[in-house]
Amino acid sequence: MDTSTLYRLINPPMIALLRSPLHGVMSANTMVLQFKGRKSGKQYTTPVSYSASDGLLHAFAGKSSVWWKSVAANPEVGLTVRGQTHRYAATVTVDNDPAIIPVFTQFLRAVPRDAKFAGVKLLEGGTPDPLDIARVASQMVHVCFTRSSE
Repeated sequence: MDTSTLYRLINPPMIALLRSPLHGVMSANTMVLQFKGRKSGKQYTTPVSYSASDGLLHAFAGKSSVWWKSVAANPEVGLTVRGQTHRYAATVTVDNDPAIIPVFTQFLRAVPRDAKFAGVKLLEGGTPDPLDIARVASQMVHVCFTRSSE
């Protein structure tokens, strides 16, 4: 089974869980992202891993991923985080900015399940391997979400 088929099967129940009163099972590091397609204008919804730091929410995607391109084109998004939905403004960093390395490291500490997908080995104690981080950081897109005043 390819990855896109797997996500089509897993995403709907994951979104339902994250929007339900039982969201606590997953919502510590998974949120629901609602965004507008950059070409179609259609509304999309997908679960996304996140970490929180200093009032900001951080997500990472591989450059081959699709959702971040729509978010870059239409940065006003909805996020359901810990059972609460609010509007956010997204800032997308695609270039090889070395400033994302500490944020990416912190993200993988908070969401260790994503290390495997990113190609980063976790060392003893759950610390992401700095050599792996340096190697893959240029292949990652950082999306930072700031809550909008509503």
